[in-house]
Amino acid sequence: MIRRRGRIHRQMIVLGSMAGSTADLVKGLWRDRSGRRWLAPLAVFLCLTGAVLILAVTVEALAPFVYAIF
Repeated sequence: MIRRRGRIHRQMIVLGSMAGSTADLVKGLWRDRSGRRWLAPLAVFLCLTGAVLILAVTVEALAPFVYAIF
């Protein structure tokens, strides 16, 4: 029988893959010759906002405070 991974373990996998994806996105936007460098800070902000929301779901005591901000 295959063991099911815990909720926190699955969310840490998502956060770990998010860091690499964000770095690849920023590198791609920064090296683009068409002048899309201005999108790099926006991409970082959106990825960090997603990471904060994922962490807010992970830590249940923190969730009401984070959701009140957004």
